[in-house]
Amino acid sequence: MVLNRFFLLNVFTGIKARGNQCCVLIVDDLSDDESLLRIASDFNLPATTFLKQENSNTFSVRWFAPMAEIELCGHGTLAAAWVANQLFPKEVKFIFNYAAGKLIGVESDGKVELSGTAIISEESAIPDHVKKAFHGKAMAYYPSSNKDLVLFENESDVINMKSDWNALRESDTFGYVITAESTSYDFISRVLLPHINILEDQATGSSHLILTPFWSKRLNKTSMKAYQASERGGQVEVRIKDDLVTLRASCILFGEGSYVGEY
Repeated sequence: MVLNRFFLLNVFTGIKARGNQCCVLIVDDLSDDESLLRIASDFNLPATTFLKQENSNTFSVRWFAPMAEIELCGHGTLAAAWVANQLFPKEVKFIFNYAAGKLIGVESDGKVELSGTAIISEESAIPDHVKKAFHGKAMAYYPSSNKDLVLFENESDVINMKSDWNALRESDTFGYVITAESTSYDFISRVLLPHINILEDQATGSSHLILTPFWSKRLNKTSMKAYQASERGGQVEVRIKDDLVTLRASCILFGEGSYVGEY
């Protein structure tokens, strides 16, 4: 595998928001799972985005955490769109093809916008392990095809929640998005991942594909501001039209370099 340039970025940055970290690496081959995982492990960031260029505005993409492949990574794709815009500033939009579909990224007034299909969640009875894990604070439960959404009564419950991780591990559910309406934003959230080493994601694009249609319906809004209340914090503007969700976020470059030859 020939490795080319890499870029290190913080994504979803803003006031009181350092965002989530990502490496974007341009490669000539996306088929070698073992090598991609090894490279992601070496970078040791929450996500490494591997891009293979198809033409000036289209890329094949895969995302890896240090320990496993990621099926869908929003902050990794926002970082990829930022990089693509630096490399090809004359292009209006960038298409990122992945196993389950495609995402579209554009640069907009110094920020990056990423559009993808809304992920719909449907209300269900609150499982006993969720009641236990969140100490009776869960008001409602909404499973989805990506992560399960847990609604809390107020934002302080989300911010201050100390989850019972052992209770969450009683289920094989991959991730939980805990959320509440906010006084400073339209809504806030946190993303908990009980089965992997990174127990809480710092700023998550895919979760906002779930949160946007959910809060749009509850608040009767199509454009909203959101905050992810993790240790690093994440800020994002979201909007929805029909089944298309657009995330708008800031990215900050903190390093870049290049690899030459076989890895």
